[in-house]
Amino acid sequence: MSEEVIYYKVSYVVEGGKHAGAIINVDDEPHVGDEVIFDGHVFEIIELMELMPPTGDFGFLHATCRYLRDAA
Repeated sequence: MSEEVIYYKVSYVVEGGKHAGAIINVDDEPHVGDEVIFDGHVFEIIELMELMPPTGDFGFLHATCRYLRDAA
């Protein structure tokens, strides 16, 4: 990713289709292996791809996740 990108819009898709996923704005670039919490559940990013080149200080990413556990 570009060092100029300051924040990202990330499309999270959960493998298996049992969860609808989410689209979330984040300040830091996510990475494979990161854990993310949304809708009261913890997911692990297993695949990450850039959807389109960054526009100014904004990047568009797609993350495939797998369910790990409910959030505490």
